[in-house]
Amino acid sequence: METQKMVASAKLCLAALAALAGPVFGDLVEADDAGFVSSHEIEIGVPPVRVFDALIDEVAEWWDPAHSYSGDAANFSFDAGSSGALALVEDLGDGGFVIHLRVVVARRPETLVLTGGLGPLQRLGVADSMSFDLEATQTGTKLSYRYTVNGRNVAPLAEPVDRVQLGQLERLKHYVETGSPVSK
Repeated sequence: METQKMVASAKLCLAALAALAGPVFGDLVEADDAGFVSSHEIEIGVPPVRVFDALIDEVAEWWDPAHSYSGDAANFSFDAGSSGALALVEDLGDGGFVIHLRVVVARRPETLVLTGGLGPLQRLGVADSMSFDLEATQTGTKLSYRYTVNGRNVAPLAEPVDRVQLGQLERLKHYVETGSPVSK
């Protein structure tokens, strides 16, 4: 039931975000009972190092608070924690926390690869990989994004997850280009 509510909520948010989409090229590459793959390419008008730094060091500035447990994007950070492994952590403010993703490859400013489940995927026992590849262009950066999710019966979540991620990428793009994740 909780997953159905999150999917319905995500679809409403996605409809609004889709109307704002700029020069983004995306594709839900495949979805079946074994999982799904989505990918997006975004042209961003700043150098790759700026995009990479925003991905890691400024996540709280562009993350959509509607896609958090705490309701506050300021609670997001990449933290090395006691293990030294870099992870996207959300502080829940009550002593609790959520580890959304763990960094498995960080090669500044060209590649960032993460694993872990986001939102409703966390409780489903999925295996996933999220990658950001940044390439310098004459006008800034071509960001190639790919999210592969493997798990049983996750196909119904493919489109909503894909749209939420596209919205997050749009917020990142707008933030690094203008200083704000949304138009004011």
